[in-house]
Amino acid sequence: MEAERDVITMLKLEFMKDKVGETYDGIITGVLQFGFFVQLRDLFVEGLVHVSSLSDDYYHYVEKLHLLRGEKKKSSYRIGDTVRVRVDRVDAVRKRIDFSLAVE
Repeated sequence: MEAERDVITMLKLEFMKDKVGETYDGIITGVLQFGFFVQLRDLFVEGLVHVSSLSDDYYHYVEKLHLLRGEKKKSSYRIGDTVRVRVDRVDAVRKRIDFSLAVE
């Protein structure tokens, strides 16, 4: 099973490597103190929006609510929220995809 997951991950990374700079709609699937994970709609590819890329405010992790909340603006990101993201980096060595929020 682990080998199968690794193959699927590598195929997703290969598929996304030429998509850097493109924007997609997605759903937040997990929130941690260092950022949140987003699964792209229709592509079933997941990546991370790191908290350091959220430049509009300073975000704190609220563990009990599983969300990131802005210090000044009080905006928040939680599981189930829809967001538009830009593909920033596809790292085959670390087996991860980095997103940032798309500015429109």
